[in-house]
Amino acid sequence: MAVQPKLLKVLEEKRFRRLGDVKDRRVDVRLVAATHQDLQVAAREKRFRSDLYFRISTLILHVPPLRERAEDVPVLARHFLAEMGAHRGRGQVELEPDAERALMAYAWPGNIRELRNVLERAVLLSGSARLSRSALRFESLLPAEEPLGEDLTLEELEHRHIERVLARESGHVERAAAKLGISRSSLYAKLKGWQRG
Repeated sequence: MAVQPKLLKVLEEKRFRRLGDVKDRRVDVRLVAATHQDLQVAAREKRFRSDLYFRISTLILHVPPLRERAEDVPVLARHFLAEMGAHRGRGQVELEPDAERALMAYAWPGNIRELRNVLERAVLLSGSARLSRSALRFESLLPAEEPLGEDLTLEELEHRHIERVLARESGHVERAAAKLGISRSSLYAKLKGWQRG
């Protein structure tokens, strides 16, 4: 709330003063704002300034959540996979039909970020250029706290633990590495080693 009047002033007067500065600076900006909150309700409940709401609500675009547009999932998935394949020097990574059906059937509570993370995790943990349904790990399908078997080797135990931490961190390698207490490069090296093995 404290920042909202300042933002409104910048939008209205097209000027602002930097912290510690003695004179105003002029700006010419266009503001694009995105939120999952209902700002009309927030303005009525005095959690968002109504004058700011009316200033920024010139053109409202409603983008439905991913669960309401399953037909977009394969298109987005192909885009993300092309990006990931190129970024990792793996070439084109494609989806098997069963994987595509699973992606379209999933509810995506985490929306597009979750889709990207599920695909990134699959690319990191799979050495294949074609991802099947079994390569996809969805948060809601993970067992709560499946006990790790005592008959596992240390390497298998480590592999499963790293997979769990990656899943909990939605495939975000940097956060998973921090949770594991290792560097990001060490985690990538382990993942690459498993792909080769």
